[in-house]
Amino acid sequence: MGIYMQHKPPQGFTILEMSIVLIIIGVIVGSIILGQSMLVTSRLQTVITDIDSITTAVGNFKQAYNALPGDFPNAIAIWGTDSVGCPTGGGTSGTCNGNGDGQILSTNAASQASENSLFWQHLYYAGMYGKSLSNQAGSGSAYDSIIGTNVPAGPFRGSGYSVTWWGTVAAGDANRYSGFYGNIIQFGKQDSGNITDIPVLTPEQTSEIDAKIDDGFPQTGKVRAYVYNSTNDVWCTTTASPAKYFLSMTTTVCSPIFVMGF
Repeated sequence: MGIYMQHKPPQGFTILEMSIVLIIIGVIVGSIILGQSMLVTSRLQTVITDIDSITTAVGNFKQAYNALPGDFPNAIAIWGTDSVGCPTGGGTSGTCNGNGDGQILSTNAASQASENSLFWQHLYYAGMYGKSLSNQAGSGSAYDSIIGTNVPAGPFRGSGYSVTWWGTVAAGDANRYSGFYGNIIQFGKQDSGNITDIPVLTPEQTSEIDAKIDDGFPQTGKVRAYVYNSTNDVWCTTTASPAKYFLSMTTTVCSPIFVMGF
């Protein structure tokens, strides 16, 4: 007489097993989201630290040389002439002069190179900035900001810092809020011009920076924003008065402006 094996029909997961699996998935997803949030928070803090370091370095430079980096008219006398020559620049040693008018501009005179990129070079030679940057963007124009070449990179992908002079902005001029700006630091992605003004942050992220180091409003203080970004035709700020950050906009539409006060 043969022996017959009795097979039990296959069974699915029990409710308890399913609950455990869902809890594990939830923990994993939550950890990923938390990790991403912490990474963004860390990068925003790096931006704040970088801006503070740059501004402090400018103050120290001005105290030491009675001029602003990039605009310094006696740079060649101290650090030698750029090995490629001025105003072309871009050599491996030496530098070029600024014109000493207190305005860090892309063009200052026929005999000088771009003060925007000389800014970082002068700080480096003075021992106040740790990275050596060229005063010309490779084979490109000295007036263009090329991240990692003549302006430093920032903590967000594709981001960088550039410096320029805006002076007093009239109402409605170039999508900027009116008022006095002077020499500013622009944080954003690389543009075809002399500043890094392509949006890199969301309004909420920009608002967080503003609230930590300034008054929290994009129209006033030392942290400001464009009225809107014309490239993507989307808003970084509201049209209210006083303006506020457009927090319901969750895409990267902001490139914050930091007024140095020099």
